[in-house]
Parts: sequence; structure tokens; C-alpha cells
Amino acid sequence: MGNRLLFLAVIFFVLGSAMVSSMDSLSYTFKSTFYGIAMIVLVVIGLVRFYKYLRGVRD
Repeated sequence: MGNRLLFLAVIFFVLGSAMVSSMDSLSYTFKSTFYGIAMIVLVVIGLVRFYKYLRGVRD
């Protein structure tokens, strides 16, 4: 996963969450689904980066 793609994914979900929360016209179901997907993706990205960091420290 390239750094540019990773950066775009993080920016999309962080700014998207802020945008979604400010829009009153969206349904609660859509908002909670978007928040759930964003949280899962950001946690997975964080865990993968943490694993790569630990693997690099050990070597």
C-alpha cells in the first residue's frame, strides 16, 4: 500500500466523518454505517502500520 493511497484513505475517512456528521439530511442508518466502515478501515490501517513498526524494530 503506497503512502499516497494510505494518506488519501485516511483523509477521506477523517474528513468524510466530519462532513457526514454536519449533514442533517442524511439518515441515521447511513451515518452509522459510514462511521462503522471508517472506524474499521482506520483501525486496520493502524494495526498494519504498528505490525510493520514492530517487525522493523525486531530486525
